[in-house]
Amino acid sequence: MNWTRQDLFGDLRVRHGIKLGIAGLLALFCAQVLRLPNANWAILTTQVLMNGQFVGAFSLKAVMRMAGTVAGAFVGVWLVSDYTSTPTIFLPLFFLVIALAGYKFGQFGARQVPYAYFLLGLTTITIASDAMANPGQAWRIGLDRTEEIFIGIICSLSVSTLIWPRYAREEFFEAGRDALATISRLVSMHTVTYFHPAKASLDVERSQDAFDKQMARLRTLFQAGARESAVFSARLGNYSAFLLGLNNLFHAGLALNRHRGEAWFLEHVQVELESLFTAIADEFDILLGSSSPGKELASSRINEAFAVLEAKVNQIRAQGRLLNAPLQTALDFAGEVAVLRRLRDELNNIRGAIEGLPRFGQRAPEEKRSWKVLPRIDWFWLGIGVKGGLAAVIAIVSLKWIHPPGAANVATWAWLFVVLRRTFFRLGASSDVRSFQTAVFASVLLVGCAALLVVLTPLLASYTAMNLVLFLLLFATGFFTATTTGITFWIELTFLTTSTFVALNPQVPVPSQTIIDSFVGTIFGLWIATLVSRLVLPVLPHRLLRDNLIGIFARLKTLLAGDPPAEKVMAELTDLPVEALGMLRRIQSAGCSEEEKMKLSAVVRSLQRVVSRLGQLVARRGLMPEVAQAILRVRIACVEIEFRQILDSFAECFRDGDCRRQFPSVRGALRNIDEAVQEIRDRHLLGHLPSEASFHFLDVIDLYHASAEALEDCGRLIGALRVERYWGDYRL
Repeated sequence: MNWTRQDLFGDLRVRHGIKLGIAGLLALFCAQVLRLPNANWAILTTQVLMNGQFVGAFSLKAVMRMAGTVAGAFVGVWLVSDYTSTPTIFLPLFFLVIALAGYKFGQFGARQVPYAYFLLGLTTITIASDAMANPGQAWRIGLDRTEEIFIGIICSLSVSTLIWPRYAREEFFEAGRDALATISRLVSMHTVTYFHPAKASLDVERSQDAFDKQMARLRTLFQAGARESAVFSARLGNYSAFLLGLNNLFHAGLALNRHRGEAWFLEHVQVELESLFTAIADEFDILLGSSSPGKELASSRINEAFAVLEAKVNQIRAQGRLLNAPLQTALDFAGEVAVLRRLRDELNNIRGAIEGLPRFGQRAPEEKRSWKVLPRIDWFWLGIGVKGGLAAVIAIVSLKWIHPPGAANVATWAWLFVVLRRTFFRLGASSDVRSFQTAVFASVLLVGCAALLVVLTPLLASYTAMNLVLFLLLFATGFFTATTTGITFWIELTFLTTSTFVALNPQVPVPSQTIIDSFVGTIFGLWIATLVSRLVLPVLPHRLLRDNLIGIFARLKTLLAGDPPAEKVMAELTDLPVEALGMLRRIQSAGCSEEEKMKLSAVVRSLQRVVSRLGQLVARRGLMPEVAQAILRVRIACVEIEFRQILDSFAECFRDGDCRRQFPSVRGALRNIDEAVQEIRDRHLLGHLPSEASFHFLDVIDLYHASAEALEDCGRLIGALRVERYWGDYRL
């Protein structure tokens, strides 16, 4: 029995359902004790804020959210009191306030302030909606709404902090260990391939699938932690470094697939290789072992094992064996050494990144540099802000023009349906595809809820029954949404339906007309939001996927140009493919079959290989000896021009919606480089340089070949796409 109870309450979904139910009942109790007229605003606030489940700095979160509420109350009262008689002034000002609140709520880069802007918009709209009919009561309504929202804030933050608190730092650490375990299995498979090709069972695709999902989970935690926890957001540079390190380590493991233990290589260094791979396995065991906060990781012998391998390699080079080998053999040899060096370096980097992660109960580690210091214009959320402001204005005009029933719900619900569920769209949340079908189904569902309440309200006419039903509703909501990314349309509909239920106050007799009016107002707001969302700047996953892919190509060109710091560009190129895969899962079109989605997924993964190899090339091309640069400079410039032309042609494919074309080839330029490299070898121009310089030279040449292979593979996959079938805006 104890085990069963522990297992039950150990389920995250059960715990979050209980927490949401307790927070909602506490908010209802406090609102009724204080005799506030609309407890539903406290409930709605609790539902929305409990969606952010992580504990942060209680005081800072409370202050920011209360500040947004107070600011919204003042703005709402000011607008209604002074300008309702002058629509030409009131409506533009109201639009600007609501659009700004919606934009800042989701603006990329925002940390502790998004809910302050959310509550600014929510409070302004509720006051404007309720006070339009009677501007003289604006101050009374503003005070009531502020108190109700305050109750929701305090109840949600108190329950989140005191009952089964969740720490973004610890969940990020555990999710990172899961991703590291996937990398360990990948490297282990490649180790078997190195020495026993016949026994190998190399399932790279499954490892890639698992790692992509784990990286998406880490990105979700990163975004949620940055929004919810002051401690987490204070060390975003550390978390970014860890994500970049994980991605680099995974692709270092994938690079082993390109060099599978050439016979000539193994013949000379097999003993040293076995020792190195044993040390690598031991290092993964250390990194994956249980690590208590503040405890240093055990020492490793990976550097010593690689030093032994490197000494043997230098000995081979000194004996002239590498010089006498064919060029391709020499490139393969240097490439294998470089891949192993990269794996060693990335394991050292991830060790440092793990030690730099903040942990609960531990003194904060030294802050690492973060590249996103200043927030930039987020065009996605600028569009959402404009749409939210437009929906709110249309709702307010409707209240004064056609006087729909349930007026208190219309403007608020219209704005929330536009704005609230977009916060995690880049990682796979809801889009505007099939909005009208969804709105019809939701309207039918709301009509059914209204009919059910008309029948059941007499049975709920007691405080006990009311609280029991409310707890069950909130528990079910929390249970089914605990592991959902962001707020989907159906989660939002559940929030608003529950709030409408509380607003009816069914513990006392409720006229049927009141129930009907409340749900009609909700449906009216839903349809305003649907029309605005679908017809004005619609959020369509294939369009955002297109923009995302074009952004990847542009940043790869920037990386090759070397203008901004490569680390900043690589951090962006780590995130963009993860977001692309999240958007890909949301494409719903008859023209985009499951087979086509698999092809698109393969394109994104191929782009990840391009990112990895070009990143390594840019990082190491400066190590080429000057004597080699003098001969190869023009030829290398030609290859990089070809790389940029290929990337431009890729971008043009997705921009035009037609991938049926011939892509440029870089093979001719690579042959010119190989001829010059052979000339350098024949003339022994590097003979006077240290062994390390010779290997750096061959490594860079091999990276040009590897990058060209990755680009050609990507071009082959892009050419097989049929994006013209679903790239347009066909389905409502």
